[in-house]
Amino acid sequence: MSDDLKEKINSVFERFKNFSNFIELENFRAFLLFTVNSQAPANILAQIGLGGSKDVINLPYNPSLKIHYQKINLITAGSLIIYTKGDPISQDFLIEKDDPLFKEYLNPNEIDLAFRGKEKFLIPKVSDCSTMDLDGGVKKIHVEIDDLFHSFESFMAITEPNIVFVLDGKQNEPDLLFAFNMMPELKIPDKNTLKIDAYLDAEQKTKGMTYIKREEDYSLEFLKDIKEVSHADLYKSAFSLIIHVKSLKKPI
Repeated sequence: MSDDLKEKINSVFERFKNFSNFIELENFRAFLLFTVNSQAPANILAQIGLGGSKDVINLPYNPSLKIHYQKINLITAGSLIIYTKGDPISQDFLIEKDDPLFKEYLNPNEIDLAFRGKEKFLIPKVSDCSTMDLDGGVKKIHVEIDDLFHSFESFMAITEPNIVFVLDGKQNEPDLLFAFNMMPELKIPDKNTLKIDAYLDAEQKTKGMTYIKREEDYSLEFLKDIKEVSHADLYKSAFSLIIHVKSLKKPI
């Protein structure tokens, strides 16, 4: 293995040092976009109106930790909690998709695309116990790199991520882009292992962006929002949601 590759791998591992089961998002807008766009597999466009049949979306709230969260059950690493801190967005248990509170977080076009076919939102109050011990500790996850890509185009073309997580780098540090590799394994490892596909973006191309549009020729366009989506775009392009990670710390 070359020294350059070793350095990049070590850089990725350093970012995930002390990682347990939690990924904190920047705000409720990011959490809401993540929730809506992770309801169905494959293309983000299938999740914003071209497929998903699920008409109820859960927005669980943990009153003990004061977080909205989503729980992802991993085959080899237990559960992963994606969360954002704050008070519940509503005291109601059931919210209709035309509730005006959503306008505080999404623009009209995002609401039209994201909520198409999603008729109701539930806010169950529940505490996930799968990741926590009685003494307050957490079950640590061991992160492994499955594939490390050397160009942005390669990462997007091969991985085809529906959601791209980004750990923003410092001023002279590359951003770390990663997607979960959920391929099943015949042998279950002894330790909780989460495999990721990763790319180190020295140009920080996703800074301030919300979506990545991938054309038929695999060229990429970075978008702050999706204002209008034509029928040609729906069938000829693929969209991925960019999620900037605030922290990898457990909520306190």
